Order: sequence, then structure tokens, then C-alpha cells
Amino acid sequence: MRLGIDASYLLEPQKSGVETYTLNLVRALLALPDRPETFLYAAGRDRPADAVPLFAAADRARVSRVSRLWLRLRMPLAMWSDRVSVAHFPGTLLPAWLPCPAVTTFYDLAAYRYPALYDPAERPIYDRLVPAAAARSAAIVAISEATKRDLVEFLHVPEAKIVVTPLGADPRVRPVPEAAAIVAERFGLRQPYLLACVGSGHPRKNLKAVIEAFRTLGDGDLGLAIVGSADRDPEARAALERSPARDRIVLLGHVPEDDLPAIYSAAVIFCFPSLYEGFGLPVLEAMACGTPVVCSNASSLPEVAGHAAVLIDPHEPSALAEAVRTLLANVAHRQALAAAGLARAREFTWERTARLTLGTYLRVTG
Repeated sequence: MRLGIDASYLLEPQKSGVETYTLNLVRALLALPDRPETFLYAAGRDRPADAVPLFAAADRARVSRVSRLWLRLRMPLAMWSDRVSVAHFPGTLLPAWLPCPAVTTFYDLAAYRYPALYDPAERPIYDRLVPAAAARSAAIVAISEATKRDLVEFLHVPEAKIVVTPLGADPRVRPVPEAAAIVAERFGLRQPYLLACVGSGHPRKNLKAVIEAFRTLGDGDLGLAIVGSADRDPEARAALERSPARDRIVLLGHVPEDDLPAIYSAAVIFCFPSLYEGFGLPVLEAMACGTPVVCSNASSLPEVAGHAAVLIDPHEPSALAEAVRTLLANVAHRQALAAAGLARAREFTWERTARLTLGTYLRVTG
């Protein structure tokens, strides 16, 4: 079998969900002793350091600086020339023509579940291109059972066509010794602090609930650190501006991946009341760092957290505040959650993800 992967996301210097998934999946696939011949196809100008060894380890890598035509024309032609048996598209959308069966990764269907939170100008993508990709894919990789359910409900994808492949915890994400001193020096974060919103800051992350809950805690020594931005969420920005605790809230913006484990490790509690997640990797990362987690009981998050986190209704900021207040007052409970989270995180590995994904390729190719 010859496997072709759209690896353009490896060339993105900043990693969001799709980029992180592609990087870790390709790395894990290339490390399998029984992996197929692997061909990487990418378009972009940057060469991030973490991507360079992956392109070197592949059986063949084709990298183009012409990005506009790459997905639509040049990549399919290159796959045809390389006699690729199956092509994997981590970015969900497919070219108009392919010389082989396609496997497509679907992360979430948030735009279908919460359409009011998305730009109406993007509707053609969700009305035409996304359903077309689901229909044309020989198999679909869903990163959670929740995403699988949404694929069936909204896009009417047959269940037999969907393979659930949960994500993994990066081995580099682990408890950091002296984390408090590190984050105090690098980011000015003082103990104790809550941590929230490791991600895009999209309205579905429900950052407003964290800010409102923090306002009611009334602990003048407690801080709130937010990784990411509130720029995409007008309600969160408004809540931030009017909060009487504004001087204890630190907006960190984009944080390099190498610094995230220390920020997780030094936090007293990680708060993640997201309305909807395809998987919820920040919850897994926080648990892998030994940080107690309070997260929502919605979408995929119960699948990830299991019994190793406190689950709350994301529509009730008071429930979030009460859960945090209870944990702050109970050191033994926080320690028990931290231990349970570390054990839970060890169940999720990228090797497992790669194995399940490889099984999907084999099924498609017969």
C-alpha cells in the first residue's frame, strides 16, 4: 500500500487543532515499524523545525510554494504519478478529482450545532463543500464518538463509514518541576491562578462563563490566566471589560507550545466550559500535566475526561464558580483529581491514534 497525506498543515508555524493533529499523526505513523510507504504532499513557504524531520523520514515528500492550485490540481496529479493507493486529507475538504480513494478527518460539526456563532459568509463551505467531502470519502476518521453522532445526524453519513480515532497526549506535555517559578519569570503569573481557554478564543469556547464565574469567587489573591485571545468573542470581551476583577486577569495571547506544560502545571485548576468540542485536547493536556480539571458536560468532553474531572453545565456560570470554589477549599479533592487525570491521560496516545488510522487505510484498500 502507498499512502499519500496532504501534509500542508505541517508547514504552518502556529499550531491550531488541524495542524497539531497532522503533526502528531504523521509523526506517529512514520514511527510504526509496519507502516506503509508514505508520501507527503505540502504547499507553503515555512519549514517549522518540528516538520523538517518528518519530511526527511517519509518515503517521498513533494513540497510546492504554489499553494492556490496545489490542493485542486497539482496534488492529485502528483498522487497519480506516485501511484498512491489511498489519500488522507486531515483538512476535511477534498480536491475535485482524485486518482485513489480518500480518507478524510472530521473534527467537529460545531457550525451545524451552533450556526449562529459562525460567519454567514462561510455558509457555502458548510452547505456544499463539507457535505460533498463526507459523501465522496471512502472512509471518515472522526476524532470522537460525539463527532461521529453529529456526522450521522447532520450529514447523514452511514455509521459503517466512520471510524473513531481519539487523539493522544503529546509525550512532551507532562508535569513540569518548578513550574510556578518558570511562569512567574516568563509570563508574570503569580500563584495561585486559574487557567482557561487554551485555544482559538471562538465564542463556543464560552470564555464569558469563565470570566463571570471568576468575578463571583471573591478571592483577592486568586488570578485568572487566559491562553488565547478574546478578540473573536464580543460577549467575552464585554465581560472582561466590565469585570471588577479585571486587574487579576492576564491575557497571554498565543503561547509557544513548549511553554504550555509549565502554564498548565502551575495552575491550581484548569477551567474549560466549552459549549462544543470535537475532542477537547486542552482537557487531556491539563490532565497530563497533573492539573485538576473542571469542564463542561457537553459534546465530546465527557469522553475525554471520564471520571477524572468535575463536569458542569456550560450554560450555568454559577455551576462553574461553585465547582471551582469547592475544589479551592478541598486540597485532598484536588490531589485526587490530579492523580486521576494523570492516569486518564496515559490511556490516550498518538500511537493508538496512528494504529486505528492505519486500520482505516487498510480497510479502504481491501
